Amino acid sequence: MASSKRNLTVEAPARPDLLVTGLAAAGFAIAAYMTWLKWAGGSAAFCLSGSGCDIVQSSRYAMLLGVPTALWGAALYAAIGGLAAMGLGSRRWRWAFHLAAAGVGVSVYLTALSVLVIHATCAYCLASTGLMLAIFLVLWWRRAALPGRRATIASLVAGGLVVAVLAPFGAAFIFAMPSSAGSGSEAALARHLRESGAVMYGAYWCPHCEEQKALFGDAARDLPYVECDPNGVNARPDLCEKAGVKAFPTWTIGGQRREGVQSLGALADASKFQPPPPPAPSR
Repeated sequence: MASSKRNLTVEAPARPDLLVTGLAAAGFAIAAYMTWLKWAGGSAAFCLSGSGCDIVQSSRYAMLLGVPTALWGAALYAAIGGLAAMGLGSRRWRWAFHLAAAGVGVSVYLTALSVLVIHATCAYCLASTGLMLAIFLVLWWRRAALPGRRATIASLVAGGLVVAVLAPFGAAFIFAMPSSAGSGSEAALARHLRESGAVMYGAYWCPHCEEQKALFGDAARDLPYVECDPNGVNARPDLCEKAGVKAFPTWTIGGQRREGVQSLGALADASKFQPPPPPAPSR
């Protein structure tokens, strides 16, 4: 009986960690704002210049499992902030530390993608990375105040570092999954636009031009696209100047001009496209 009592430890209630809560709240605000921009601002706007934030937001890395990548970050900040607000006892600290470790790993991975692959940086994304790193370092510092310090350092910290290393591999695997190819209807629409004399004017750096092409999936290669930037591949700035292009993307369909990203339905209506009939069921 005496030995069992010695093994029982009662942990005093932990106070809310205001520093971690505040950092998580700032990160949540940035991630929520970026999520709102992706859902509300990106689809209707057209680009007059290729700002770094727009390029990053319009890349394929801005979506993860069908929702904005920033939304996953907002959920992560909310979870860490909630744990800190309830008080970081040993159990809550463990969860918060592992979540922050995963956040740091993925944030560093996404930053490397923006610099090395997208060749653009977003100030909001860099600020979010800095905040996640700050949360991780504060939680590392907080470990000294936890009961059972040696066990914490030996197992929890090591586990958190492992999570920080493995999390980017999970994100890389998801991003590497092939995107959905254009359906037969999308491929037929792309060919119809080309055959009917429609033209899409754009620039290689324009994020909304990439967004427009993404609507067609693999069928984007059949679009009647004209590159307006002289530094682009197969550029024809003379045709863009002759057409009076001022914004990207710009469509000319049947003598009419349309600026900005167009839905597939709008392009079909403007070009009088009739989708192919579905194949007859086999008997």
